[in-house]
Amino acid sequence: MVVFSHRTFRWSLTRRMMLWVIGGVAGFSALAMIGSGYGFWATKKIMSFGRLQQETREQQEQIRSSLDQAQALENEVTTLRKQHTELLRLLDPKAPVGNPLPSLPGQPDTTPLPPGTQERLSRLRQDLDYTAKQAAVVRARMEPVIRAWTRTPSIPPTAGYLSSGFGVRVSPFSRSNEAGEGLLGYHTGLDISNALDTPIQATAEGEVVEAGWMDRYGWGVRIRHTHEQETLYAHLNRLDVKVGQKVFRGDILGAMGRSGNATGVHLHYEVRRNGKPVNPQPYLRLQRQWLSALGKPS
Repeated sequence: MVVFSHRTFRWSLTRRMMLWVIGGVAGFSALAMIGSGYGFWATKKIMSFGRLQQETREQQEQIRSSLDQAQALENEVTTLRKQHTELLRLLDPKAPVGNPLPSLPGQPDTTPLPPGTQERLSRLRQDLDYTAKQAAVVRARMEPVIRAWTRTPSIPPTAGYLSSGFGVRVSPFSRSNEAGEGLLGYHTGLDISNALDTPIQATAEGEVVEAGWMDRYGWGVRIRHTHEQETLYAHLNRLDVKVGQKVFRGDILGAMGRSGNATGVHLHYEVRRNGKPVNPQPYLRLQRQWLSALGKPS
């Protein structure tokens, strides 16, 4: 009886171990499938930097086209004014510019006009008034948008997928992160992951106020856009700009790396207002929103 019980115990133990092994294999397979699925999703989310630059160029061309439209209207107004002045001079070379028709003080005008002259003058005045109003409307709509757009971060700084968001997160380091110490840390920007040496571009016009080694940020660049707004690009592998250099939206600042406190290749991107980090996420789509607004009637 003792032997039988012993054999029964051994058989039960073996079966339990087999169940544990099968469960472990199933769990590992499930994790592998999840990991593969995430990798496939992340790969699909990666947008090549060439495509990102092409999108930036197309959006800039759309802005430039709107500016050209305003300039064309202003040029048309100038041309109409010249035609109006030349017509008046043809009617009376001695008459001061601005008088629509020559006349004597206290007497009605008796100067004969060529056929159709009065109609042509009337048409020119109407065209001039209409075009001047259109140019004023376009310029009034464009100027505040352009002023804000030029120095406001409004495009993605690089191509890739978002690997870490803004705000509280579990620190990838046991003792430190970008903002402080402890298991939980406050992530002061966005992490965008991609391949080593993926180019990094300026997200708005500004001046480079810092470029070099930045301790936990590794190799980085800081750009001042206005007296209250800055952007930071960290963990770079290479820098292509220097302090004091003026940069424009789309200019290459360097290449993605893993310098400083970085567990993998990525860009740490910050937007700062009055020296304090703010969530960069809304800034990534500002340019598209502005361009959409330009196409709508005021």
